[in-house]
Amino acid sequence: MKVSVLVPVYGVERYIGQCAESLMEQTYKDVEYIFVNDCTRDDSIGRLNQVLERYPERRIQVRIINHEKNMGLGMARQSGLNAATGDAVIIVDSDDYVAREMIEKLVAKQRSTGAHIVDAGYGIVRNGVVDKEHLPLPIGDNAYLKTILCQNVEPNRIWGRLIMKSLFDENGITFTPGVDYCEDFSVLPRLLVNGKRSWVDECLYFYRDDNSNSYTNNITIKNAVSFLKAQQLVGEYFVASRYWSDYSCAAQMGWVNVWRFSRRFNVVKTVVDEHFSLKPDNIIISSLFAMMRNSRFSYRVANFLYLTARRTYLAFNGR
Repeated sequence: MKVSVLVPVYGVERYIGQCAESLMEQTYKDVEYIFVNDCTRDDSIGRLNQVLERYPERRIQVRIINHEKNMGLGMARQSGLNAATGDAVIIVDSDDYVAREMIEKLVAKQRSTGAHIVDAGYGIVRNGVVDKEHLPLPIGDNAYLKTILCQNVEPNRIWGRLIMKSLFDENGITFTPGVDYCEDFSVLPRLLVNGKRSWVDECLYFYRDDNSNSYTNNITIKNAVSFLKAQQLVGEYFVASRYWSDYSCAAQMGWVNVWRFSRRFNVVKTVVDEHFSLKPDNIIISSLFAMMRNSRFSYRVANFLYLTARRTYLAFNGR
C-alpha cells in the first residue's frame, strides 16, 4: 500500500524541521510526501529543504507544491489531496511531529481490519513536553459518529488518521474554500458516515498546542464565519442524506453548540443568522436551541441544561 502524507506549510519555520525529520525517519518505505507551500512569508521552505538534504534516499519521494497565492489551510490540504497518488492519505500539520513507526502501524491495522479510517492516539505538546496523551475512543462506528456530531466531546481532528483515498474520491468529499477554522469538522463526519473505522491503541502523533499562530489559538470574526459555514455544510449534508433518521438527534444537538459557540465568543446574531440557518425539530433540542440563542436567557443556565441533555443522550447512544 502506498501512503501519501499531506503537509500544508505556512508560518512554521520554528517547527517544520522537527516535523520533517519525523516523517523522513518513518520505518514504512512506500510513502510519498507532499508539502504544500501556501505562500509562507517566513523561511519554512528553506528549513524544510535543509532537512531534506540530510535524507537523499527520501528526496525522490518528496514533492513541494507552491501556491501562487495564499489559499488557507483547508485548500492547502485539498491541493495535497488532489496531488496524492497513494492508496491512502495521512494529513500532518507542519508544526506537529509523529512517531517513527506511525505509518507502519496504521497500515498494518488497515490491512488486518479492512477499515477505511484508522485512528492513532495523540499527545498534546506544550513547551516541548508531551503534556497529555489521548487514546482513540474504543466504540463502534455508529456511536462514534454520534459523538462527533454532538461536538466538543471527542476531537473532530482530521490529522493523524490514515484514510483511504477512495473514501474521498468515491463520495465527492472535499475541503471547502474559505473554511480554514473547523475545517476538520467540515470533512470528518462525511467520511465517517461513508466508511468503517478502526484504531491503534498507541500514541503515535504529537500535536503542538503552544503555537500562537495556529488557527486553533485565534478566534477572529473570520474564523467564526468559517466555523458557521462548516456547521451549515455538514448539517445540510446529513439532512439531505439517507442517514438523517439515524443521526438527526446528534446533529441537532450539535446545532445547539453553534449558538453556544457564538455566545461564548460574542459573535453577533446577524453574523450567525447570515451563515447558519438550520433549526432543530426535536422538541427537547428545540427548547435548548431557543434558550441558547436568546441572549437575554442566562448563558450559565442554558449551558448547564445543554450539557446535561447532551450527556444523557450520549449515555444511551454514544457508548
